[in-house]
Amino acid sequence: MLFLLFVCVTTATAQRRIVTVDIETGTPLKGVNVQSHHFAAVTDSLGYVTIPDTLHTFLFSHVNYESSLINTYQTADTVFLISKLNNLGEVLVLGKGKKEDDGMSELERRIKKQAKIEAELAGANPNGNLFGLLSYLIPKKWKNRKENKRKRHQEILDNY
Repeated sequence: MLFLLFVCVTTATAQRRIVTVDIETGTPLKGVNVQSHHFAAVTDSLGYVTIPDTLHTFLFSHVNYESSLINTYQTADTVFLISKLNNLGEVLVLGKGKKEDDGMSELERRIKKQAKIEAELAGANPNGNLFGLLSYLIPKKWKNRKENKRKRHQEILDNY
């Protein structure tokens, strides 16, 4: 009977309670994943997790913090995690420039464009020149594709 009591007490005390904390603010972190080969847990709302003493190496990971491999021999009962937000490098934002607002909706712009194409087709003489009709049907931007691409690259380099 004493032997069973001794085994139960030693297994109950063979655990360690660790808290995870943000290194800058000192606030406890909830939702930190704690993993080892034979163990997995998540910290509670106060940042605490109970780990077994039989395992000594744990991986602490969180979405907003750098992952950290911790050996329990080298740490006390507090694990500090470094925020990923402070490790941002240079941020580059690109855009197309200002959109001209002439007071027309997208539907009105498309109707106007369609009316222009229909007027050009009506002015073409399909009987006399079939290639003339095709030139109205093929967009102008497709005709000089290589030249437009070169101009666009040159414009990007000039703006850079």
